[in-house]
Amino acid sequence: MNTMACAKPVMEHVSNIWKMKVIICGAGIFLFAIIDLFRRYGMPRKLSLLAFYIILCVFAGCSQTKPGIGSNSSAPAREITDMASRVVVLPGEVKSAMGYNAMGVFMIYTVAPEALIGVSYEFNEAEKAYILPEYQNLPVLGQNTGMNLEAIVAAAPDVIVAYGAITESEIESVEALQEQSGIPFVMIDASMGHIPSAYRLLGEVLNAPERCGELAAYAQDALNFASRIRSAGLDPVSVYYGNGAENLETAPQGSPGAELIELIGACNAAIVEGGINYRIDISPEQLLAWNPQVVILNGEPKQDISPSAAAGYFLDDERFSSLQAVADGKIYAIPKYPYSWFDRPNGPNRLIGIYWLSGLLYPDNIDFGIKEMAVEFYSLFYYIDLTGAQLIELLGF
Repeated sequence: MNTMACAKPVMEHVSNIWKMKVIICGAGIFLFAIIDLFRRYGMPRKLSLLAFYIILCVFAGCSQTKPGIGSNSSAPAREITDMASRVVVLPGEVKSAMGYNAMGVFMIYTVAPEALIGVSYEFNEAEKAYILPEYQNLPVLGQNTGMNLEAIVAAAPDVIVAYGAITESEIESVEALQEQSGIPFVMIDASMGHIPSAYRLLGEVLNAPERCGELAAYAQDALNFASRIRSAGLDPVSVYYGNGAENLETAPQGSPGAELIELIGACNAAIVEGGINYRIDISPEQLLAWNPQVVILNGEPKQDISPSAAAGYFLDDERFSSLQAVADGKIYAIPKYPYSWFDRPNGPNRLIGIYWLSGLLYPDNIDFGIKEMAVEFYSLFYYIDLTGAQLIELLGF
């Protein structure tokens, strides 16, 4: 999409607004001059009142701001510093917001779903069952540099939340979109260790410090639990994380997509040379060489392949029959509705994944029931009470 093309009509629209204001205010000054002349040389009372009413209407028009271009609030504008150390000017009260990507949408939804103007992609029917009805069919506005900038500018959110990696290239992309749209972007670090501070910042952005404080506290408790598991001196379990239609896409060691494995002290089987890649495609032979103790599978949402279906395909695939994980019966579907507990997107949805994966890998070192933990998480973050059928769909039991 040509974002410069989208920006041009927006700038022309703003320019036209200011031209109209100059004309209207000039007309107001002219009317004041006319009234002064009538006052000096005599003027019927009714005509004076009519002229005064016209002037009031003129100045009311001069004082109004185009919705979405300026603030939706009468409160004064304020500055915040985001997690990329950018100073961002926000309206005094943020009433509407959009995510730069699916992770940003998730963050906003967990804090103030009523503020969302749209989503990054259309939820499928399975995902909708875990979303409040009034937010299941919001406009699809795209994500990242593929955002429908023209539609977003027309909807005029007060802020766009860019939740992801803080890199120079991402900062440049966000800065460019902010300049083109005239909408403030707030960048938030998506690494798991920063989730508590991410929520505290979002509380400042969305004027929701109490709600975000509650979510930040949950996140900190989950991270503290992960730290205890990681520091318990347990033998690291080798884990392969599979994506895609053939389960042969993975996130190698060091990738943000597999951060959860290392967070709890396990070992990512996908160790590759060279720089860190978010995800890579591998061959069946490579997977056999790694021979992981545990395999967790995410499926392929773009092809409507659920994690449980992916696990079934994996077990039926003769290419993988000699793997230790297959022999030991340790092939698991990742719970994922409405978002995966492990990755895609790699947001706070992974907090419940800490407990789930720890329970799979180190069952003798946990003192909780994953069903109870899931019920708590979904109530707090998604505003829903999980049914027995949904627990089975998520966990397989």
